[in-house]
Amino acid sequence: MHGYSTDSNERRVVTLLLALLAIALAWVSSKFLAASHLSVPWWVDAPSSMAFYGALYAFFDRYLWRNNFVHKLGLVRIPDLTGRWRGYLLTSFDGHAKRHDLMIHIFQSWTQITVYLTTPTSMSRSSAAVIQVDDPEGAALVYQYQNQPLADAMRTMHMHYGTAMLRISNGGCLAGDYYAGRDRRTFGRICCKRV
Repeated sequence: MHGYSTDSNERRVVTLLLALLAIALAWVSSKFLAASHLSVPWWVDAPSSMAFYGALYAFFDRYLWRNNFVHKLGLVRIPDLTGRWRGYLLTSFDGHAKRHDLMIHIFQSWTQITVYLTTPTSMSRSSAAVIQVDDPEGAALVYQYQNQPLADAMRTMHMHYGTAMLRISNGGCLAGDYYAGRDRRTFGRICCKRV
């Protein structure tokens, strides 16, 4: 997976809240150890606010950010796109005449993402991404990809780079446009729904 950026300011706010919580937990555990007359070896820095912060951050990054309650509180606005999306694309290569089946697999944490798109003739993988949440038209996933044709693809198809911008609708659809790099010079439309 690779990192992605966002126009939401939540990463500043949440990391500050996690740091404050880590300091509070370190203080509570220090008081608990003193009241219990327990001591830890000299080589263990306990209770460490940095250790608490690291554990809290990892837990939030992988799991907690997906929680509906966290979203309802307004702490997180980044949508969870994790999963399989099935749909089609229309391409200028054939004059937008035919729907080409596709499958998108998205792996996402609060700070990292990977987008895999496969069709019967090629597969692509994201290399950079941004999730926009403050756009008046709604949230969007914008990513750059590298496409690799499969063995049975047409001879004219070769590895290329491109960009896609997909809007996230309330109905659970990803839809938007893509364009391929200078060698392919194709563009088209992608529409898919979560499976």
